[in-house]
Amino acid sequence: MKHTDAIIAWTPVRWAELKPETAGQVVILPAPDTAGEAKRYMMRAGASSSALATLSEEARIARLFIDFQTVVVRDGIDPQVAHRAFLAIDEYRFRIAPDTEGAEFEDPPEED
Repeated sequence: MKHTDAIIAWTPVRWAELKPETAGQVVILPAPDTAGEAKRYMMRAGASSSALATLSEEARIARLFIDFQTVVVRDGIDPQVAHRAFLAIDEYRFRIAPDTEGAEFEDPPEED
């Protein structure tokens, strides 16, 4: 799914007492979140921010990787857990190192 259609929802590890059922977890949900699944988590980014749609493509991609860094470094989500969740976002899969598990080419190279 496109970044502009993806809600990134997570609960920092340090908030385990507040939300033990989702602490240390991150999910990528399609927007709109009509079922309210994102409310189970303490933090949200991505399509839940109205500002995202106003950014240039380059700024949105930067925001995506800043959000990944925030989830992992600041909020203590296991990097592999975050990586597996973020693979649901097209721009993430297309821009990580091509030899990383789950990476894809946006425009696959032509076969010889």
